[in-house]
Amino acid sequence: MRIVALFIALAVLEATYFLALTSLLMLGTLSIVHFMIFSAIGFMFFAITYVIYKLLKLQILMVKASIRLSSEKLAIRNVVRKPRKRYLIFQVLAENTLSKNDVEKVFNKVFNEFFGILGGGEANPKLVLYDDKSMRGVLRFVHTQRSKVLFALAMVSEVTDGKIGFIPLKITGTLRKAKEIVKTLALD
Repeated sequence: MRIVALFIALAVLEATYFLALTSLLMLGTLSIVHFMIFSAIGFMFFAITYVIYKLLKLQILMVKASIRLSSEKLAIRNVVRKPRKRYLIFQVLAENTLSKNDVEKVFNKVFNEFFGILGGGEANPKLVLYDDKSMRGVLRFVHTQRSKVLFALAMVSEVTDGKIGFIPLKITGTLRKAKEIVKTLALD
């Protein structure tokens, strides 16, 4: 916008220059030869101003296009990017001790019931580690599906009529850190 305003201001200035030249010619204080020379100089300045205006406008368009292109590249990179894994440490509350298979079946049943097969494919939840004695486990999932996994954990007690409950304790980015947390919780 500033470039357009600058161009308009320069065009008005050059128009007043031509009006002044014309009035000087009509009053007889300027000869026809000098009028032609000054008019040619004025036209040259006007042409140069117009070319500079067009070049600046073109440069602005190119910058906008490059910004749009870089944002599109970033969006494509985010789509193509490999999904990152997260590890959820959880505690199982149940009347009886549950085996790893039982926990996996309950969680998969609840997850598929609420999100279907496609939701399960997106989140890719997998029980990586489970201790039968402490009834603590580690669940791996895709980082973008965090809310779905937490929702499914919360809904386990609803589906099983309060017989089994999953309590999320911590989410980490590495399996090693998750194992360390499970060990420190076992010591407590």
